[in-house]
Amino acid sequence: MSNLLKLTRSYDEVGNIRTFIFETGGLEWQAGQYQYYLLPKIVGEDGEKGRFFTISSAPSEHEIHISTRVTDSKFKQALNNLQPGDTIERKDIEGDFTWEDESDKRVVLVAAGIGSTPYRSMLLERHATGKPLSATLLYYSRDNDIAFRNELDELVEQHPELTVSYIIGQSVTADSIMQNAPEYKNQTVYISGPEPMVDSIGEDLKASGVDLKQDWFPGYDESSF
Repeated sequence: MSNLLKLTRSYDEVGNIRTFIFETGGLEWQAGQYQYYLLPKIVGEDGEKGRFFTISSAPSEHEIHISTRVTDSKFKQALNNLQPGDTIERKDIEGDFTWEDESDKRVVLVAAGIGSTPYRSMLLERHATGKPLSATLLYYSRDNDIAFRNELDELVEQHPELTVSYIIGQSVTADSIMQNAPEYKNQTVYISGPEPMVDSIGEDLKASGVDLKQDWFPGYDESSF
């Protein structure tokens, strides 16, 4: 199995969010997991040559999708300049931010902007494998540029047990989550987004006794998620 992934194509999702699609190179993963990717010729302002990304594709799609906001950082610009056939280096699969329960027990999924990537993977994989999508997805966005909206809306049409709420222009807080998903106390809550936001909200939710799973996105904050 190669540690190099070959780009097949890329496209704009919405706003400055772009998806880059790579061959799997024989890689297997679980929906919601992440990897560290390197562009060895690039050294960013922080001295790093790579970044962590949650894989936004479902394993059943047999492709690796990286969906990210394209900023003016050296790494993001180099990623954006890749052409089909170019390669990127990968490290091992990591992460336990997964939803593997095959029952219809409900969960609450909280996405802060680009933190929606693991949920695209999870929901599409459960759909493909015939598992129930018993979830309330709270998708917080700074504006109307919502990635994967068409796909999520299609899943809602096909799965009456799935509820998706788009919450535009509001801060992501524990109080807001509790208000929009009042059943949260009896369910596992997943929260994915900027690292400081996930940390602070997580502390508040843990204090109320919530069963919590967290996914931290480094490099984002409340102004850029």
